[in-house]
Amino acid sequence: MASIKLYSPVGAEAPHAEGISRLRDPRGSRVAFLFNGHVSVIPFWRHLEEELKLACEPADTVTFVKPNTFAPAGSSTIQELSEADLALVGVCA
Repeated sequence: MASIKLYSPVGAEAPHAEGISRLRDPRGSRVAFLFNGHVSVIPFWRHLEEELKLACEPADTVTFVKPNTFAPAGSSTIQELSEADLALVGVCA
């Protein structure tokens, strides 16, 4: 299985958070999507979600689209994201 590396904006590898374990197999998991709703990438985001669902075969998915691209997500949305096994957050413009 391929892995994803996170990098900071200055190019150094991002630190790993303590207490978070790697998701070994996404099949059967709960996946959450948070998208800022920017009109320029709606088709891309829709296809990204579809491909991830096909590839990962999650048991459940939930999608949040922020009504305003600049405002932070609400606390209830953040809570829902934290309850997912995998959360994909997109800030696209």
